[in-house]
Amino acid sequence: MCGLEIHQRLSGKKLFVQSPCPPADDKNDGKGRKGFIRKLRAVASELGAMDAAAAFEQSRERTIKYTANPDFVSLMEADEEPPTQMNAGALAEAIRICNAFGSTLVDEVHVMRKAVVDGSNTSGFQRTSVIAFGGKVETSHGAVGLQAICLEEESGIPAGEDGGRTIYDIDRLGIPLVEIATEPTIVSGAHAREVGEKIGYALRMSPAVMRGLGTIRQDVNISVEGGARIEIKGVQDISILPALVENEIKRQEGLIAISKELQKKFGGKTDFQENFIDVSQIFPSTSCAIISKALKSGGAAIACRLPKFSGILGRELYAGRRYGSELSDYAKASGGVKGLIHSDEDMGKYKISEDELGELQLALGMKAEDAFVIIADSAPKAERAIMAVLGRAKMLDVPKETRRADDAGGSSFMRPLPGSARMYPETDIAPIRISKEMRKDALSNPLSDFEDKKKELISLLGADLGGQMIKSRHLALFERLVENGADAKLAAVTLEQTMTSLRRENIEVEKINEKQLGEIFALYGDGKIAKSAIREILKLAAANPDGEIAALAKSNSLLRISGKALDALWHNEGGDIKTFMSKYRLVVEAGEVAGLAGKGK
Repeated sequence: MCGLEIHQRLSGKKLFVQSPCPPADDKNDGKGRKGFIRKLRAVASELGAMDAAAAFEQSRERTIKYTANPDFVSLMEADEEPPTQMNAGALAEAIRICNAFGSTLVDEVHVMRKAVVDGSNTSGFQRTSVIAFGGKVETSHGAVGLQAICLEEESGIPAGEDGGRTIYDIDRLGIPLVEIATEPTIVSGAHAREVGEKIGYALRMSPAVMRGLGTIRQDVNISVEGGARIEIKGVQDISILPALVENEIKRQEGLIAISKELQKKFGGKTDFQENFIDVSQIFPSTSCAIISKALKSGGAAIACRLPKFSGILGRELYAGRRYGSELSDYAKASGGVKGLIHSDEDMGKYKISEDELGELQLALGMKAEDAFVIIADSAPKAERAIMAVLGRAKMLDVPKETRRADDAGGSSFMRPLPGSARMYPETDIAPIRISKEMRKDALSNPLSDFEDKKKELISLLGADLGGQMIKSRHLALFERLVENGADAKLAAVTLEQTMTSLRRENIEVEKINEKQLGEIFALYGDGKIAKSAIREILKLAAANPDGEIAALAKSNSLLRISGKALDALWHNEGGDIKTFMSKYRLVVEAGEVAGLAGKGK
């Protein structure tokens, strides 16, 4: 079984405060940033239960360092003041999106708090609300139903480590995020990609959606018979979905086979003791760089025996992932260590000598059928990590997990899968009635149908450019420019080709604003600049984001020469059209010069 959760950011103001949303291409260069430190703890739900995922994150005992640009972050995002009422514009756009999928709107929107203690939210929870149920998206395998559409806060972004503290950038915290959850009826990895694309294309018809890397992402929920529901988070490149789904199927099937093998070995119950020992004394002058580094910094080498696990840790689940990788993930997530060494690996790779290996096996009381794990780090971290390894090794069923996608179509353990105990009501925000007026406004201004819009653009721009524009992050900007009088093909070529080329030359085209683009196309439409000058004027605009285009063109001698002025210039210098165009190509139109050349000097 497989289903998707699509998360799409909306532009404008944040969801529960008047802070502006940072642009998708915000470079976060560190200048003028503020910061503060927090430790988060899990709290029980309204029914008194503690969510497993929240409890796990608290057990990691992390200190979080938050960093923020004051232009985009207020006291509310820092959890120093209460939220305001929900952003009415974001709610209105969410309702339009719900209508586009044929979903049934709720009568009243109730904001909930969803416990999240990994550091991505300063408050220890994320605000979320259901806007609609049901709806569908048509695919080559038939309609895929939607379970729900929600409107929630975007989270902060992990930004590395600093002196043992986990850093989160919270500029984007609180951006309105539309979440669309499908039913688990996706039949394959390729079908998952198709569903994601169809939903993504439909969302692009909203002028309020953000475009750019990270502004839309997919979480994938997958289970196989005999396995467990696994949520894989953070898929930004939809092209990896087929590999991601197929690898997760292989991973669960491999774990099921290992589970059956272990059940036979243990008679249905892994009842071995969860013991570990400090084996640092075995490695006083070791050539193993991992262990040596830990010991020199005052740390320890901690080891445990896994009875009857010989050959299991090296078992491949899919290309590049073995059962030992599963244990390593738990060690990393629980203890914050970099990894582990296990007995199914080549000890020569780690430069562990035969004598050291023999002493280790003796100290652990190993038999031929046993395996071992070593973790070298500070003693507290190594001990937490090795306890997580032992706990995971004793699980015979495939555990329910939240995992993180990687760029190669694989995934790694993040935390246990959360459940209903993570939810409780938001007491700072009153329920919002979806009124008849709100419903009427949304119905009177529906989103365009993707296929209809695609046909319209292809008719206007041709197959190649039209197909490019329908998928472009600049679609809404393109439509506004054309509506204000810009030549459609010129606007499309400028946005999709010229500006892309300039970006590759490290020209900061993101600084060019919509007003300047409108002025460029207006000047061209009035015959004040030549088409060939547009590239140079764009460079000037990028360097002068507050500059008036007409003034920039004039001061840089880029105004068009035409009519009598061009006639006189050609009369004085013409004759060789190639030489003339080489000299004046930025300020004349080739067609007009060719007309003069045809008349002769």
